[in-house]
Amino acid sequence: MTEHVINKSMDRDDLLAPWAQPRIAAINALIARLYAAGTPMTSWYGSLPEDGREQEVQQALARGEQTTVGMANRGPDYVALPGAADDLRIPWYLYWEIIWVMTHGPQLKPGSRVLDAGGTASLFSCYLASLGHELHSIDLNQRLVAQGEKIAAAMGWNLHSYVMNMAELSFADGYFDHAYSICVFEHLDHELKQRALTEMARVLRPGGVLSITFDYRNPAPYVVGTGHDDRPHNQLATMADLQRAFLSTGLFELMGNPQFVDNGKRYLVHPARDDRPYSFGAQFLRRR
Repeated sequence: MTEHVINKSMDRDDLLAPWAQPRIAAINALIARLYAAGTPMTSWYGSLPEDGREQEVQQALARGEQTTVGMANRGPDYVALPGAADDLRIPWYLYWEIIWVMTHGPQLKPGSRVLDAGGTASLFSCYLASLGHELHSIDLNQRLVAQGEKIAAAMGWNLHSYVMNMAELSFADGYFDHAYSICVFEHLDHELKQRALTEMARVLRPGGVLSITFDYRNPAPYVVGTGHDDRPHNQLATMADLQRAFLSTGLFELMGNPQFVDNGKRYLVHPARDDRPYSFGAQFLRRR
């Protein structure tokens, strides 16, 4: 794989490369800092430690019992990242997403103003803010927005959290240098994807990049307002799907390789669809 192949499916081997090690160490240290401050980030399911789902996990583990919460869609061959700070809440998939978009997306300048769409109080949002950038993070969940504000106050970051719809952004035209959205777009119906992309293009300066990750070849992604959705127009499984979902507005062009590269590796399974395998993917969209 050359350095120019950036639009592609997830590969665990990327995390074993020397260039990834400093970022892995930084992520582990960040998780420890957030826990020590009593301001944890959300888990990969978007939950906080006090949520019922996470409490069930901790209680089961304390009793020495097995649990499937947060584990059911990890593939049967799942192997934790060596030295991971909290593999139960943050599997290696999230490390890959963070490291891939930060390494291969736009190189942020000191004080860059960036948008994180749909990831308030997440590990990615915290990582981005910890680098010293002016980060504006939006979510529909008031509890996560409140947690984002609490984290910002505890850490002294230039992090601003809002309850806001991705399809109705309350920011001025060209307000952001770059934008990110980590595993959110698969949860939006096709029409909502297009409205959100139109709005994100509006608030990005020309040439700004929207770096996204998403469920790739998920047979039935959970779509807001619908549930597990296997309708063709919401699939992200082929090159045509990705073109329709992310480029049909005409407002973006792919940065890097023009064709998404599928390495064929599948790391997750869908429990509600007979454990059919899928993965994550990443794409980098430059505002025209």
